[in-house]
Amino acid sequence: MNYLGTLTFAQIRIPEELLLLRHVLRILGFSLFLCCIGCTVSQNGNRTADTRFLGEEQPVQESWDINMKIFRKDKVHAVVTAGYFAEYKKNDIITRHLEKGVTVAFFDSIGTVSSTLTADKGTVHDNNDVEAFDNVVIVSGDATLTTDYIKRFADKKKLWSDKYVVIKKPNETVRGYGFESDESLKNYTIFKASGETDIEQ
Repeated sequence: MNYLGTLTFAQIRIPEELLLLRHVLRILGFSLFLCCIGCTVSQNGNRTADTRFLGEEQPVQESWDINMKIFRKDKVHAVVTAGYFAEYKKNDIITRHLEKGVTVAFFDSIGTVSSTLTADKGTVHDNNDVEAFDNVVIVSGDATLTTDYIKRFADKKKLWSDKYVVIKKPNETVRGYGFESDESLKNYTIFKASGETDIEQ
C-alpha cells in the first residue's frame, strides 16, 4: 500500500534563476510606474505654445475677417479691418500682414475719424507704422488720394509714397510721382507734379 503524504509549500524548491528574474521584473515594473507618474506632472502651470518649429517664413497665428484696434497713449489710434490676417515673428519683431481687402480708420486726439484708408493689402509694423499696397485710396475731408503704395509713419503722423499719386479736391486735381503729406491731406508736397485747377471767373 502506497502512502501519499501531503506536499507542503516549504517542500517546493524554486530555482535561483527564477527568483532572480522575479526580482528584476519587480524593479522594472516599479521604475515604469514612477516614469509614468513623472510624465503626467506638469513642471510649469503656465505653459506657452512653442512655435520654433514653424520657421521664420510661417505665420505664428492667422485669422479671417478681423477687426483690430491700434492704441497710442491709451487712446484708439486706428481701427483696422481685413479679410485675412497673418502675424509673423522674426528676432522678436512682430509684423502683421493684411490681405483680402483692408480698411483703416485713423482717429485724431479727440476720437474723431480724421481719415480713412482702403487697399487690397497692407502691413502693420511693430512700431505701428502702416504700409498699404494696390488700389490705395485715402479720404480725408474733401480730399481723396489714390495710389498703388503709401506708408504712414505713426510717430510723425505723416503719409509718404514714392509712386504715382493723384489728389482730388472739389476745385483741383494734382498728379505726380513722390508724395509727402500730413494725415489731413491739407499740407502736402508732390514731387514731379502736374495738374489742373478750376478758376472762378
